[in-house]
Amino acid sequence: MIFKLRNRTLDNIILPSLRDNRRNIEEITLKAQSLMEKTGISGLEDRDITQVSGGQLQRVGICRALMAGPDIVFGDEPTGALNSKAAEDIMDILSEINTGGTAVMLVTHDARVAARAGRVLFMRDGQIVTELSMSQFSKEELDSRTQKVSDKMREIAI
Repeated sequence: MIFKLRNRTLDNIILPSLRDNRRNIEEITLKAQSLMEKTGISGLEDRDITQVSGGQLQRVGICRALMAGPDIVFGDEPTGALNSKAAEDIMDILSEINTGGTAVMLVTHDARVAARAGRVLFMRDGQIVTELSMSQFSKEELDSRTQKVSDKMREIAI
């Protein structure tokens, strides 16, 4: 089967997966559409990649990264261009894949995002200056976790 790539959001998501000859285009497309649904960008499959918002483009990138079921996901401000609801949805997805065994390492200035982690490292000038273990809090105590991260950020002036 010949598959013609265009500059659509769906094509952008599935492109890296096309190298995997063990899966067919229908499986790849279904997985991409499922990820688009989870990240709140379903309905944009045929939209030209240059005609989506910055937040939508960020979610396209997250879908693309998750297509191969990686062992580790690195994210640099993965919620930076998103509204609070979309950011929460993305963090739920990252938490879900982390629970499933995928390591997730994020860089963020957002205390609420950092508070979702099990371990928070604080860096200044490329050096780790301190860390927090969030094990004393349950996942449901997000406000307490966020306050702890915010307090530590103020304490070390970052």
